[in-house]
Amino acid sequence: MRDRTTAEKRALLMLPARLSSAVGKTAALHPGPIAEIRIRARRPLTVTVNGREYATGAEASDEDVEYTVRALSGNSLYSHAETIREGYICAEGGIRAGVCGRAITRDGVIDAVTGITSINVRIPHRVHGAADAVFDLLRERRGGTGLLVWSKPGIGKTTVLRELIPLLSGGERAERCAVVDTRYELSAGLEEEPILADFLLGYPRGKGIEIAVRTLSPRYVVCDEISTDADARAVEEAASSGTFVVASCHAFSTADLASSPVMSRLFQKNVFTLTAGLLGRDENGPGYALDVGGPEAA
Repeated sequence: MRDRTTAEKRALLMLPARLSSAVGKTAALHPGPIAEIRIRARRPLTVTVNGREYATGAEASDEDVEYTVRALSGNSLYSHAETIREGYICAEGGIRAGVCGRAITRDGVIDAVTGITSINVRIPHRVHGAADAVFDLLRERRGGTGLLVWSKPGIGKTTVLRELIPLLSGGERAERCAVVDTRYELSAGLEEEPILADFLLGYPRGKGIEIAVRTLSPRYVVCDEISTDADARAVEEAASSGTFVVASCHAFSTADLASSPVMSRLFQKNVFTLTAGLLGRDENGPGYALDVGGPEAA
């Protein structure tokens, strides 16, 4: 049986002992780190390892769900109310849990979420080497103004960005990086790294980019999941100031990328001079097979 990672240990401690034991025993039967733990009230408890979901043989009660929500929020649901409305809780160590229950709306806007019935605990893991191909791409085309990493959901954009940060801001050629970590995922596992990186944790993406450029003078700004006009404006302004922007977005193809109003605007402004689509894991190592291009390809 392999040793559990620090993130796995933290996640298991946030579960009631009965559920934690069931997850641990099931995960031990399958090689690889725990990626997700899914807790549903009065339904089977499951664990995801290496992309496959396994039933643990246990069932979560309403009390188990309530216990886990309180543990994830550090016994302060109020301080997490805003993100719970958005469907998630950010816990210590980069652990992020998707949550759903009963929405209370006002004029079509979610005002609060009560009676949480489902939790998806996502456990971050370092994947050394995952960003090597993207890093090489950046070094080869150093004169550009920005890099966009895209893929369909669940392929590994956040993993690649997380592993790219110490490559950019560590070692003999370290440069200043500002990381706008809106959902506390990009910083996971990097706490002990001797890198020249500043982390803006929990900042709204657009505002975080603006503050980083204005106050930290970074060579690189790294952020995840650009999707709104506010994000696009902040990225555009950062690029115009001479800051190299490394960001990600969801897309299923270059055609899909080009059809996005937000992304097409940034390509027209020549913000992202390089794109890297993640096509899946490389069979020869931890890195990814890439669809490399630029604005004209997208």
